[in-house]
Amino acid sequence: MLNYNIRISAVKDGNHEYNFNIDSKFFESFNNSEVTNSQIKATVILHKDGNRFKLTLNFDGEIYNLMCDLCASEMTISINNSISVLLHETEEELYDTDEIIYMKPNQYELDISQLIYEGIVIYLPSKREHSGEQGNKCDKEMIALLDKYAQKEDKKNDPLRNELNKLKDLI
Repeated sequence: MLNYNIRISAVKDGNHEYNFNIDSKFFESFNNSEVTNSQIKATVILHKDGNRFKLTLNFDGEIYNLMCDLCASEMTISINNSISVLLHETEEELYDTDEIIYMKPNQYELDISQLIYEGIVIYLPSKREHSGEQGNKCDKEMIALLDKYAQKEDKKNDPLRNELNKLKDLI
């Protein structure tokens, strides 16, 4: 795993900025990630105010080689997203939530790779299709081919199925 650690120990009050370039090497470390190629800039701002910490992650870039749900050709999705979490020091063994990450009081640094991954993947739309703008259109040949086979399947009548339906009506 590449180094996606930020220093949290002995930092002064105020904002501290970290920049990370997220590309294919980043996603290789996550098993079964549907994102395999990207060019994303992650800007992480650690805000410290006394004993309170807040992390804000800003993502800006593009994800490449995703499949369109309509035509199955490759497409690019632009990403411009931001997430924030609080860091809370505790001796207890608590599970992180969407809003709070728990850390040990003497913890020197924090690995934010999982947080970066989730911040990017959660932004992906559930239905992926080309926008229709210039240079971002579905493959017309593939759409026509899919329509051709979809109609052919609908028109097919299965004689065995028809006979079974007749028997079902008799019962």
